[in-house]
Amino acid sequence: MTDVAIVGAGPTGLATACELALAGVSCTIVERRAAEPNITRAFGLHARALELLDARGMADELVEQGNPLRTVHPAYASTVDFGRLDTRYPMLLVVPQSGTEQLLSRRANELGVQIRRGAAVTDLTQDASSVRLHLDDGTELVTQYVVGADGAHSTVRDLIDVGFVGESYDMPMLLADVRLPSGADSPISQVGTEGAVVVLPFGDGWFRVGAWLLRPEETGTDFAQIRRAFHLIAGTDYDMSEPRWCSRFLAQRRQARAYRSGRVFLAGDAAHVNSPIGGQGMNTGIQDAFNLGWKLAADVNGWARAGLLDTYHAERHPVGAAVLAMTDHLTRLALTGSKLRLALNRRIMAAMLHTAPGRKRVIGTLSGLEFSYPPDDPGAHRLIGRRATDRRTDRGRLYEVLRSGRFVLLTDAADPAEAWRERVETARPQDGLGPEAVLVRPDGYIAWAGSNAGVQGALIQWCGQATPTDTGRRSDHAPA
Repeated sequence: MTDVAIVGAGPTGLATACELALAGVSCTIVERRAAEPNITRAFGLHARALELLDARGMADELVEQGNPLRTVHPAYASTVDFGRLDTRYPMLLVVPQSGTEQLLSRRANELGVQIRRGAAVTDLTQDASSVRLHLDDGTELVTQYVVGADGAHSTVRDLIDVGFVGESYDMPMLLADVRLPSGADSPISQVGTEGAVVVLPFGDGWFRVGAWLLRPEETGTDFAQIRRAFHLIAGTDYDMSEPRWCSRFLAQRRQARAYRSGRVFLAGDAAHVNSPIGGQGMNTGIQDAFNLGWKLAADVNGWARAGLLDTYHAERHPVGAAVLAMTDHLTRLALTGSKLRLALNRRIMAAMLHTAPGRKRVIGTLSGLEFSYPPDDPGAHRLIGRRATDRRTDRGRLYEVLRSGRFVLLTDAADPAEAWRERVETARPQDGLGPEAVLVRPDGYIAWAGSNAGVQGALIQWCGQATPTDTGRRSDHAPA
């Protein structure tokens, strides 16, 4: 019997498995695809997803593989300047989804995660103590918990019957990865009364091109339709050639009513799908994985406080709803079908981006840096629930200390977390800023902040009762 079964070996499923395995939890991924893909599909990582990957030692490798864009020119605005973000990763990193999956898959293998490829889930039953997954080869997988990370057409979501509320857009999206002549190395966006097109460079000679036509054609191959759409909207197809991947789909705006049903959880596209404008899908899924992973591990390892698993839905469902609302708004801004409304929309967006509050709202939401988890106590310290910014400590950067997958206690006091040493790292901040003590969750959000006198109570609340021997089941596979 495995502790947790994860359905789906995309970025969300792999990231969840890595979080669990890092905490010493046995997990098995069930993936219907028989082989690892070489497609790109999702194409970009925003700052918050990169920060979370940095907290496990994986972000810089992806940055080296991809094409970091500090400034982009999307269909809904003249310029979006990610370079002004206060983060180690002030960028939109254009990197194929397959590259992200390969990195996460390699880490999962290093951590001992089992991946059963070519296996599809056909049924699911659960009781008070376990879940049974029935597979199409006639076998069963018995586990304590299941995470459905099996995409927009999730079988797990259908089996737990939590609904998938929303709508589909009427206009199909056309995507392809193509070659463009040398010298075309900048992102391109064009909008008009017929729709919108975009070109994003991967940095290795390949480009992601996309077309969204308000009045789509139904004849010809997908690649031929993309080329015609570019001629219609941009006046040229930029001599694109050698399509290695094409896709035609109806974008959706949908969200599961609940991210949890008993011992079954939903994450990534199984929980929410949105318009591709804004590049949020993979990013939101990775953030789901980091939020859920440490909480499931705490429960399996026996130290989670009552109700901790319920906070996954409570924290992530509002974020998913906010992302859906944002991407829907940006989509409608870009695809008005009216020159006058399009010009007005772009002027309004430009005016917002010229103010600090406007930039914080738009770019902070796109990057994921501004999302927070409001505390239950309205009188709690203002930092609680917010993203922990990277800072210098006596043990390196905070996000380097987080690479063990444990909580991190930032304090100048003599190690008050000694009795929780299997669950909590202690580091001394070097910048002298903030309250006397800050407890950072494994997913890089602030669990508690206050005076050193309150540390013991915070550790008990968030990390459970400790004993002098504290025999947690944490794995020794923490990345360097």
